[in-house]
This record gives sequence, C-alpha cells and structure tokens, in this order.
Amino acid sequence: LDIHDSLDGVDQYEAIGEIPASGIKYGDTGNCFTILKRNMDAPLTSCSISCELKFTAVLIDETSGEEIGDSYDEEFACEDFDINPSDYIAKVSRKDFRQAWESTGGDNEVMEKFALPFKNHQEAVEKIIAVLGMQPCDGTGLIKKEGKPHMLHLSGVFVDGKTILARAQVSMQQNNGQGGEGGGVVLKI
Repeated sequence: LDIHDSLDGVDQYEAIGEIPASGIKYGDTGNCFTILKRNMDAPLTSCSISCELKFTAVLIDETSGEEIGDSYDEEFACEDFDINPSDYIAKVSRKDFRQAWESTGGDNEVMEKFALPFKNHQEAVEKIIAVLGMQPCDGTGLIKKEGKPHMLHLSGVFVDGKTILARAQVSMQQNNGQGGEGGGVVLKI
C-alpha cells in the first residue's frame, strides 16, 4: 500500500514502515499496512491521505502451482482516508461529569460559538458527538424536548492519557424573517 506521494505537504505524519501481504490469490482477501509516525511538533489537524495499492500479478497453474508466463506490476487507486483529531480520543464515560468539570478550574477552558446548518437539536447533537469523538455523559446524548436549549456533556481521554471534558449548549436560531426555512443550530462549546 503506497501513500508516500500523498504525504507530500502533510506535516503531521511520516511513513516509517510497511507490512506487506505475502501473497493473495485471486478472489481472496488479505491485508497490508503502512505504518505512520505522527510528528509531535505539528499541530493536530484533520487531513486526507490518498493511497494506491501496488502489487505484482502472477499467473499460477492451479494444478502444478507453477508460474505461467511473466509477472507484471499493477497499481490500483484506493479510497482516500481521513485522519481527524477525534481518532486520537477514546470515548470514556464519567460517572459525575459536573464534579469532574468543576475540579478542572477555568485555566484550561476555551469557549467558542458556532452556527451549524442542522434543522433540529437531535441531528446537531449526534453530529457533534461524532465529530468530537467523545462520550455523552449524564444522558445528555438524547434530546428530551425539542425546541429548548440543550446542554450536552462529553468526556474522553486523549491518546496521551489526558482527560478531555466538553460542555456544549445547543440551541435553535430563528431565521429572523429572512425567508426560507427557520434558522439553524447555535453551538456554544
């Protein structure tokens, strides 16, 4: 599996090794891997990596097991794959989210506000959970009453062992008479 060319311009990762498939018969499946090392000095951002499967095709006589004719090199473009910061987070539930939140203090707190293009709270909550890669706590992953602001509590553990907590207030934004469908979702996280 060759991804070396697609890593040009991607500062976060370096291909440091490969685990090739020893041989795969026609119609069978197998695995091969490229080993990536993360550059700890580069910021952790989302990236998309394209890859190409390179292999040598060999015709084999089924009865004798001998090669027939010459082998030839083949290349097959595979789907791009994305690596996101959420891939480095393990979903871990907290029994008492509020206590954990209060014990962290305000030094590590960052607040941002986003307008999201979702038509209802539940759709927004599900997407926020998926994008952040964190575990909803205290039953906040489900909306009890649509239309009212909803507080979403999330927790996780980053790959380095640090606990991550997030409180996200999800509320509907009205369209303010601008025509078309009503507003969207406002996220304060």
